[in-house]
Amino acid sequence: MNWNQLQYIVTTAQEGSVTRAAARLFISQPSLTLSIQNLEKELGIKIFEKSRGTLSLTYAGRLYYDWALNTLHSRDILEARLGDIKEEKSHQIRLGISPHRSRILLPAILPRFYEVFPASEILLEERPTYQLRSMLEEEKLDLIIDVPHPDSLNYQNILLAQEHLVLAVPEVYLKKLPEISPEASMVTTDLEDQAGGAVPIRAFSSFPFFTLAEPQNLSALSRRIYEAAGFLPRTRLVCSSIETALDLSAQGLGIVLAPEIYSHSERAGKGIRFFHMAPRMADRLDMRQICLVHRKSLYLHAGLKTLIGLFLETAPQIYGQERQASSPRS
Repeated sequence: MNWNQLQYIVTTAQEGSVTRAAARLFISQPSLTLSIQNLEKELGIKIFEKSRGTLSLTYAGRLYYDWALNTLHSRDILEARLGDIKEEKSHQIRLGISPHRSRILLPAILPRFYEVFPASEILLEERPTYQLRSMLEEEKLDLIIDVPHPDSLNYQNILLAQEHLVLAVPEVYLKKLPEISPEASMVTTDLEDQAGGAVPIRAFSSFPFFTLAEPQNLSALSRRIYEAAGFLPRTRLVCSSIETALDLSAQGLGIVLAPEIYSHSERAGKGIRFFHMAPRMADRLDMRQICLVHRKSLYLHAGLKTLIGLFLETAPQIYGQERQASSPRS
């Protein structure tokens, strides 16, 4: 039994396929199969079983997998601590972030990080948040920027900002609605809540909308708002990228609910008018917490601590908010 064998079992279990595991491990499939068979013979147990073409862990295999995962994790922590003792400033950090946040947050954070740790390597995964959470749980990532993880016993959620949604409306649509004041800057789902000139979202119901593909969190949030407003938007296109939806909206092709961060970006005033949600809606329908999430068992070496600190300092400024958190929260 050796470190490679432990990693082989963990990777094969996570992939559920010897073929995919071998490709991920950069070894041949026969070599991986032989290594698993030799380990099973050495232990006198079956680690994997195959049923209807699906590879899964046996009961004994699950016990071995959990032990192997913890053992590999302990080794990583030891290596990181030894590296800190030697005062090496070279670290590898696996960071997961959705594409739209990556484009806005990282240019403001990474240059400052590399000033301190120029030899470090950040392995960046830009994916939808629901995929990032799965990768974090499979220990393929160290940190993700996401909504809070529901398992607060095993995962640390460090609040970065409160993210609201804004209604991105093509300016050409507003020319067709003279009843909407040029000064109007808010929308509401409540027809009776038009304080401060808030515009009912239903006022735009005759125009086409872009929606986000399931199972993205934005899709569910948008649906809740439309339902509260009492109308079903006429969907022109289902997008998997909020960037694409906003690009098309700027061309006058549809309306989309987007993260508020875009109203603070270079997109503001370029073919789109952003409407914020009326105060009575805030923190009720359109709000979500954006956190930096990591396993509580993760060893925070100097590079990770610095990167987390830069996110805590910079993200609230970009979101146009005061600092939301100065310390980790469960």
